[in-house]
Amino acid sequence: MAAAGDHFAVLGLTARHDLPRDEVETAYLARAQVWHPDKVAPGETAARRQAMEASAALNEAYRVVRDPISRLEYIVKTQGIDLDSSDENTGAPSPSQAFLIDMIERRDDLEQAKASGGSKAASFRDAVEDSHDEAVDAAIAAVAGGDTPAAAQWLVQRRYWQRLLDEIDA
Repeated sequence: MAAAGDHFAVLGLTARHDLPRDEVETAYLARAQVWHPDKVAPGETAARRQAMEASAALNEAYRVVRDPISRLEYIVKTQGIDLDSSDENTGAPSPSQAFLIDMIERRDDLEQAKASGGSKAASFRDAVEDSHDEAVDAAIAAVAGGDTPAAAQWLVQRRYWQRLLDEIDA
C-alpha cells in the first residue's frame, strides 16, 4: 500500500482535481477488499494490525478525495498551503480588506432579505450561491494552472461564501 500521507497514492489514483466520482469509488472498493482486516487469518496479530492501519488510511483517503471541495483543498495542502492553519508562512491566506467589507455588507443584506422574505430572500441566496460557485471555478482554474497561492485565496473565499449560505439556510 502507498504511503498513508498521500491520499491519491493510497487510492492508486493520479493527483488531479477532475476525478470522476465513480473512478474514486471503484479505486476505493478495490483496495478495501484487499486491505480489509477481516481478510487476515485469526492469530496473525501483526498482519491484522497492518491491515487495520491500511484500512484506516484508505478510509481517510476516500473521505477526502471523493468530495470535490475537500480534494481541491487537499491538493493545495500538498502544494504547501494548509487552509486549516493560521501559520503566517504556510497557512490560509488572509482575504483582502475589500472582500471582508463586502462580506459584512452581504450580512447586512441578508438581514434585510430575511425581513422582506419571499422572492427577495430567494434571489439573495441565488446570488450568494453564484458567488460561491465562481470561487470554486476560479480555484479549479488556479489548480489546473499550477497557481497554488491563487487557488488557496479562492478556496478561502469559498469558505466565507459557504458560511453565508449556511446562515441563509439556517
